[in-house]
Amino acid sequence: MPENEHIDSTEVATDQEVVVNEEEDTTDQGLVQVLRVGKELWGIVKKYALFFVIPIILTGLYGYYEGKKEKPTYTAQITFFLSEERPQIPGFGGGNFSNLLQSTNASFGNPKKLKEYSFTERVCAKLIFRKAVFRGREDYIANHYLRLNSGYKSSYFSDFTSVRDMSIPDYLVFKQILTNLKKIVAIDYNEAEIYSITITTGDEEFSKLLCEAFYDNLTDYYVERATKKAKITVDFLEEKLAMVKAQLENSEFNLADYKDRANNLVTFKADLNETRYMRNKGLLEALYAETARGLETSKTNYASIMPLFQTIDEPHLPLKKNVVSTRKQFIMFMFLGVFIDIIAIAVIYIRRHFWSGIKQTIKSA
Repeated sequence: MPENEHIDSTEVATDQEVVVNEEEDTTDQGLVQVLRVGKELWGIVKKYALFFVIPIILTGLYGYYEGKKEKPTYTAQITFFLSEERPQIPGFGGGNFSNLLQSTNASFGNPKKLKEYSFTERVCAKLIFRKAVFRGREDYIANHYLRLNSGYKSSYFSDFTSVRDMSIPDYLVFKQILTNLKKIVAIDYNEAEIYSITITTGDEEFSKLLCEAFYDNLTDYYVERATKKAKITVDFLEEKLAMVKAQLENSEFNLADYKDRANNLVTFKADLNETRYMRNKGLLEALYAETARGLETSKTNYASIMPLFQTIDEPHLPLKKNVVSTRKQFIMFMFLGVFIDIIAIAVIYIRRHFWSGIKQTIKSA
C-alpha cells in the first residue's frame, strides 16, 4: 500500500506540472501572437508612411482653414439679484404703516420662472419692438437684428401695435427672431438667486445693446406686475375721492341754500330738514377724510415699491472677444486624419489575413 500511494502522488504532481506548463505555453503563445500582430502593423505603417502622412496633413490644413473662416463673437453679461428690500420712510416708525410696504417680490413665488417669462411672446414683443439707436440709426431692435443677420437694407417692421394684429408673414418673421434669440441669450442663476444674462453675437455694439435692452425689458415687466395692484388701488381711490368731493360740495351748497331760505322759520319741519342736511354733510366729510387718508396711504405704498432687480455688474466696452483657436482646430482635424489612417491600417491587415476567407464565405453563400 505505501508503494501505491507514492506512485499516485507522483502521478498527481506530474499532472499538475503538465497543466502549469500548458498554461505557460498558452500565455507565451498569446504574447507572441500579440507581438507578431504589432510587428506586422508597424511594418505596414513604415511601408505606407508617406501615404499615411497625407490624410493627417490635409485634414490639419482643412481645420486651420475652417478656424480662420470663423468670425470672432462678443459676449455681454449683466449680473443681478432679485431684491426683497423695502424702503425706510422716516417719521412713521413701526406701527401699522410698515405693513403697507409689502415686499415687491411677494407675487413671484418661484423666481426660477424668469426664463419662462423672458421668452414669452408678450415679453419678447416689448423687447424686440423697443426702439434703440444702433450705428447711428434709431429703429426697432427687430429691424436692427434683421439688418445685421439677415441682410435687410431697410426696416422690415414699420409699426407695431400687438402680436395679435400682425399679419401671417410678419408673425412668422417675429417667431423666427424669438427662436434665434433663444440661441444667443443665456439666463443662469444659482442657489443664492444671483442671476446673469449673457448674450453672444458677432457684433460688439449689438451684444451690449441687446443685453441692456433685455435686462431693462425684464425689469419693466416685473415692476409692472409688482405695482399693478397698487396702481389700480390708487386710480380707484382718486376717482372715488373726486366723486365724494363733488357730493360734499353739493351737500354744503344745499345746506347753505336751505339756511338762507329758512332763516326765519322755527317750525319742526324746517328743523328736521336742517338736521338731515347736517347729517348728510357730516357723513360725506367723514367719507372724504377716510378716502383721502386711504389715497395717501396707497400712494405711499405705490411709490415705495423698489425695482426688483439690483444690478451687480454691467457690460462695458470692450466686451469679451471669443476667437476660435486655429491651433485647436488644426490639432482636432489632425486627429481625424490619424483616425482615417487607423482604419486604412486595419483594412490592409484584414485584406492580408482574412480577405480570402471572406471571399470564400461570400461565394459559398
